Amino acid sequence: MMERIIFLNALVTSSKIPMTLKTRPVSIDEVRKIVNNKMIESYIGHEATANLLSSLLNTNVPVNRAMYDPKINDTAIVVRLKKRLEKPEDIKNVSPNDIEFILVEYHEY
Repeated sequence: MMERIIFLNALVTSSKIPMTLKTRPVSIDEVRKIVNNKMIESYIGHEATANLLSSLLNTNVPVNRAMYDPKINDTAIVVRLKKRLEKPEDIKNVSPNDIEFILVEYHEY
């Protein structure tokens, strides 16, 4: 089974399973290496953000407005804007320098 990487636009915790989370910031180059040859499961609900990620990572990051339910041993990347956008359409003006990535590993408590 192919390993998966989960894309989130916010940190998600579980209310059902006790778990610990390990987090660390990662660069866009690290994200490219992490997603290489992995199945991408996206929980990015904003189309412009998913398109931007797809472009930056040269891989398909689909739009998905479903709820993510963390599981033990999941690995996720939280995509976060460093600045607040005035209007949603301002995402078109976001550069790679305006985004930060956080690697999240979900472990048994």
